[in-house]
Amino acid sequence: MTGRDVAKIAFDLKEPPRIPTTLIAGGSWAIHMAGETFAGVKENPKRIADVFVQAFKQAESDFLFLASFANYPIHFLGCPIIDNSSDAPALSGSAIQSLDELDSLDIDRVRNNPIVQGIIHSHHLVAEATGKEVCVMASQFAPFTCSARILGIESTMVAIMEDADRLLKLIRFATEFAWSYIEPILEHEDVSGVFLADPVGSGDLISPDHFRLFVAPALKDIVSRIKTKGKYAMVHICGNTTRILEDIVDIGPDCFSLDSKVDLRKAKEVLGGKVCVAGNVSPTGAFLSGTPEKVIREGKACVEAWGEGGGYVLALGCDFPKNVPFENIQALMSLKEI
Repeated sequence: MTGRDVAKIAFDLKEPPRIPTTLIAGGSWAIHMAGETFAGVKENPKRIADVFVQAFKQAESDFLFLASFANYPIHFLGCPIIDNSSDAPALSGSAIQSLDELDSLDIDRVRNNPIVQGIIHSHHLVAEATGKEVCVMASQFAPFTCSARILGIESTMVAIMEDADRLLKLIRFATEFAWSYIEPILEHEDVSGVFLADPVGSGDLISPDHFRLFVAPALKDIVSRIKTKGKYAMVHICGNTTRILEDIVDIGPDCFSLDSKVDLRKAKEVLGGKVCVAGNVSPTGAFLSGTPEKVIREGKACVEAWGEGGGYVLALGCDFPKNVPFENIQALMSLKEI
């Protein structure tokens, strides 16, 4: 049974014959493994596809995340970017300096950019190469985090308190903006779905009430659009999301990816039988600096914490450093058969 098959069974809240097991994100790791930089590959869709297919095949992950390209659309809105290494491309500043500039943002200019079009095409090349064997997931920012990247995180936090109406307008723009490049990615039948990262929606940054006002409605909207296309929606929110697990049920993703701060047993109490859960081996603990034996112990502890009943993917709790020892990746993947 393929990785794509077991992932589908888990997403459908059933128990597959083996545990779906995966890395999370991993864009910097894939580029680093290939000896490339993001600047060096961003204009070459075939090279992007080759790098990611080779890396994830070597890891034997059940999922392939085409990750770390989500800042490029925001860059082409007008935000400087630093991408001359294998580190994830980093925005330098923001696309607009204040919400007074909101009406200057232009979706078409970004959607038609040849690099953005090439990144979209690279997803299709990955799907053609490996989409029938593994669960190919586009990795993009969810609307709230996209908004915070456009405006800047500090300004977004201020706007939550002082300019809610215009911030909500920006979030509506960001929803359409993100959808403008997510939708064409999903045209390929072997792209399984979308991994929506919403780190700025973290419970470590905003309250549950603010999550319900600013994050959840747009996230629910874009999850619904993905599912309407017959694709899977997987959501990851960094930090401790324990207080919003009930909200995740309402948002309705096929899978919720947990940070290692969240107790899997508590997550199962709330989400079990309602939303598939992925998680939550720490990406910076034993996985980064411990032995393979310690990685195996931590992974087994996650599997035991979730228990029986299906609807579970063994995964890292977030993206992981590019210099993780490969033997630790192999150790995590070895847990497929426990």
